[in-house]
Amino acid sequence: MDRITQTPAEAFVGRTIANRYRLIEKVGEGAMGAVYKATDANGAPCAVKMMHAQAVADPALRTRFEREAKALFALRHPNVLEVRDYGVESGLPFLVMELLSGKTLEEMVVDHTPDPQTGVELGKQTLRGLAYAHAQGVLHRDIKSENVFVTWDGQSYRCILLDFGLVKLDDSIHGPSQKLTMAGSIMGSPAYMSPEQGTGDVVDARSDVYAMGVVLYELVTGEWPFAAESQVEMFRMHLLEPPPPMASKREHLVVLPELEAIIQKALAKKKADRWADAGAMLAAIEALPAKSAWIDASGRSRPSAVTMPTPPVAPPTPLAAPTPMAQPVSAPSSGPSVALIAGLIGVFLLAMLIGAGVLFFLLR
Repeated sequence: MDRITQTPAEAFVGRTIANRYRLIEKVGEGAMGAVYKATDANGAPCAVKMMHAQAVADPALRTRFEREAKALFALRHPNVLEVRDYGVESGLPFLVMELLSGKTLEEMVVDHTPDPQTGVELGKQTLRGLAYAHAQGVLHRDIKSENVFVTWDGQSYRCILLDFGLVKLDDSIHGPSQKLTMAGSIMGSPAYMSPEQGTGDVVDARSDVYAMGVVLYELVTGEWPFAAESQVEMFRMHLLEPPPPMASKREHLVVLPELEAIIQKALAKKKADRWADAGAMLAAIEALPAKSAWIDASGRSRPSAVTMPTPPVAPPTPLAAPTPMAQPVSAPSSGPSVALIAGLIGVFLLAMLIGAGVLFFLLR
């Protein structure tokens, strides 16, 4: 067995491993290992992921990595990161993968939340990759927007499912093996974690489906269904709280009830109430109309306290100046009014009285 080196990740830059992969620069690093930009023996670009010594010091972890690497090496799908080779260098297991250029779904959402229908399409591509993995008996167990990479070729997006670091193999397909994950252990990311993952219960394809429900919800709305100040509170919400309607998370968002129902089913608390696997969820989404979510620019889909939607019966009428309170008068007639006639008679009688008085004074 190769002696495990304690060499820092930076020290591998410039070295050639396995006599054919030259590590050019370190482009990323996590708790489990470092990722390098590299070239193969023919000068073609590639990426190399090498595990840290502390991550493989445990024989069980190393056995799991090697077993999982063999399964991932067999996965070939446009929406799954291509693993081209694997091996061991100085006691450290490594994977050779395709080199990608672009950004993660998480970065896309943070930079500028995509148009809702674009979000649905990106989620659909991710589901295709996950459905393929499920069909091969591979569970991801850490689905999140950070683990989906997006490339752009000038005409279209391509989503690639990455980082199967917490992958679990289906023993019914890959054969029995020792149990490498302790019962009660928690794996995954809190914002995307299914209720059973949060409690350390047994996971299966429906746990990945739950996480994909969170990813699709995030792509359409720009937000997670559940957000909290602490992991404990977030676990509680995943366990007990129903997901808010997506339209409540994004201004003027309109979502077809069919899409809402698909995502709500993916986010069901009980595994038995979810889609059986990513393939079943994908089939439901692909059956949707071409446009299943959009922003209503007029704002009529989400009325506010200031602007209310206009009923479709008739167009709005302009506001008129307020009219004075009506007085109880008789219906109009074609001739002079009664009040006018009475006034004239009064004037005539007054004139007669004045004339009679003047005549009486003169005759005295």
